[in-house]
Amino acid sequence: MRPRLVACARPALLLRQSLLSRLTVCITTPKRLFSAVVAPPRREQVSIAYRSNGSITLDIFHSSTPPPSPILIYLPSGPIIPDQDEEEERVISNLTKTSGSTIARINYRLSPEFPYPTPIHDVLLGYDWILGNLVRDSSADSNPRRHVARLGVCGELVGGSLATMLALTECRMGGSRIGAAAVNNPIADWVFPDDLPVVEKALISEPYAPEETSFPADDDLATWWTQQDEQESVPIPHKRPKRKTKQPPPASWIENAENSMLPTLLLSGERDVLFRKSEHFFDRFASPIHFFRSPHGQLICPQDDDIYASIAPDQLRDPLDFETQMSINHFESVDQTPKAPPVPTLTRCRAYARIYPPAGSNLSLPRWHISTGTGSPLLDQANELAKRTKRAIARQSLRARTSRRHWTDPVEKAKYEEYAEQRVQLSVIGGTGLWTQSEDTIQWRSQMAEVGIWMRENLTATHLT
Repeated sequence: MRPRLVACARPALLLRQSLLSRLTVCITTPKRLFSAVVAPPRREQVSIAYRSNGSITLDIFHSSTPPPSPILIYLPSGPIIPDQDEEEERVISNLTKTSGSTIARINYRLSPEFPYPTPIHDVLLGYDWILGNLVRDSSADSNPRRHVARLGVCGELVGGSLATMLALTECRMGGSRIGAAAVNNPIADWVFPDDLPVVEKALISEPYAPEETSFPADDDLATWWTQQDEQESVPIPHKRPKRKTKQPPPASWIENAENSMLPTLLLSGERDVLFRKSEHFFDRFASPIHFFRSPHGQLICPQDDDIYASIAPDQLRDPLDFETQMSINHFESVDQTPKAPPVPTLTRCRAYARIYPPAGSNLSLPRWHISTGTGSPLLDQANELAKRTKRAIARQSLRARTSRRHWTDPVEKAKYEEYAEQRVQLSVIGGTGLWTQSEDTIQWRSQMAEVGIWMRENLTATHLT
């Protein structure tokens, strides 16, 4: 069962009692890491069994610093690029050293046998185990107790998508929560640009399902409100001829489609086998950018699928008697060749901004370190994720700390936009920028050290909120 949107503020709470059944802990010998420069941390493996759906494992890489050390959740990059075990451990080893954290790697399942939403449930199950077993106060060795902690989460590709989902939903104030998220080349939207037909902006249709707001997704909400007020109070002048608009630069998905490490055909092909149905692409937990805006496309199902659901019972009565109608249907089925099941059509539609975090949810978005590469087809997704998290943080802070009459004040707006800039850091380097695909060079170590040091500063500083 995939998570419901109404439970997005605390989805793991609904799974905790039903999923956690028994734990098996075993100590494994650390593997020889790719780089001999960094000593491997002490490693422990934990198996968490479902009651009826197999089990997952967690690898705990203990920090060498004295306890209690910060806890960093690491989500592997997933099956997009296979056979990354050695590279993943090289990344973890460097993050352990530079962040000073105990790293818990959740080995979620994702394959044609375990498609979405299986990895979402696995990550939430592993997160609950971490809260119940690793978040401890070790100051009193005789009686360790749970305490409120700020955890970090990081990952790239599919792991970056799941890390974004976890950071957006498990950041409730008043308890242990995700306080910092570092995602690299995250797949924030599984609805890829080449899936949607090219339509002129003026001809884009409205979505069939009503949206939560009427604010255009690409407009700034405060600016849009101000424009609406001005339009209501000022008479509309005569229209002037429009200037010829410049064509936007090519999207990174198109420009970097032939990337040797991460081609778009690889991403599209893997997506088609990791999701059972096309409509699962649009789920907010799978495509976390949809927490902030509605999709740019919608699926139009063939009319035959739902035709009987929309017809009244009295309209289904046939003038012929039952036996005659059965005979006609029988001969029609013999004469006709079997048809392939109808496939939903993906069409482009207008996107609207969504208010996240929702009012009254007691969510406080964590600090972000979002990274990507100039040659990555996911560059635009990383840029959009950074932009929308900044807007969400600025909007929430502005509304929580100022009165309503200051919401459209440009001075106040600029103040909280600057505050959001400090909480969301975007890093773009040359190439694809993948953590696991880069060679063990000085530049790569510097990149990983930047992430580790950033995570340490945001997990150990007590004054950060």
